[in-house]
Amino acid sequence: MQKITLLVAERHRLVRDSLRHSLEHESDLKIIGDAGDGPELLRLARQKPADLLLFNATMPNFDLKGVIAELSALCKSMRYLAITGEESEERISNLVSLGIQGLLLPDSNFFELLCAIRTVARGDRYVDPKLKSHCSSGFNPRRDEISLLLELTPKEKEVLYWVSQGFCNAEIAQMMVLSEKTVKNHISHLLKKLDVKDRTQAAVLAWKLGLPQQGPDRVGLS
Repeated sequence: MQKITLLVAERHRLVRDSLRHSLEHESDLKIIGDAGDGPELLRLARQKPADLLLFNATMPNFDLKGVIAELSALCKSMRYLAITGEESEERISNLVSLGIQGLLLPDSNFFELLCAIRTVARGDRYVDPKLKSHCSSGFNPRRDEISLLLELTPKEKEVLYWVSQGFCNAEIAQMMVLSEKTVKNHISHLLKKLDVKDRTQAAVLAWKLGLPQQGPDRVGLS
């Protein structure tokens, strides 16, 4: 399996080390470098082009427009996932206009980060659900994607919710008071209905559509 290569740009050394340590445990991800400012990031990118840049959009000494322009010239296929604490419509519009494909708030959990990385790396856009009202339609789920959830039965939607939270079949079976075989069957059916290959893709789609953020009550859980 070909790994997704990442560059990480974050002002705080402790945060960079924590991100590297956590992400390197994922079998499909490879961190090829991390930087604390724009010049350091560009030096790394010239040596080791990556598939995706994960960066803090509020770093100091970071001319975002200039950095993105130079990175795009170095590696046209590189994609960008920004962690931004600013929720103003103007700020979000500026980031989108620079060609940023993913937007994530700093209070996101690790599973949301993984979903965002994998979504952006495969060529799709990702936006934190809390920012959707500030984004153009290009960042919001397509109508055909939204309609996919309507194809799921209440039980399948419940299983998808727990899958999106990272639970395994045995744990889901225990919480829903079902057999593991029944849970496995539900997952098989929902994968087919959602037109995805595996539970990871299903979880990514669930997060993109905002299912986990609705909370248990909103998805019809008991």
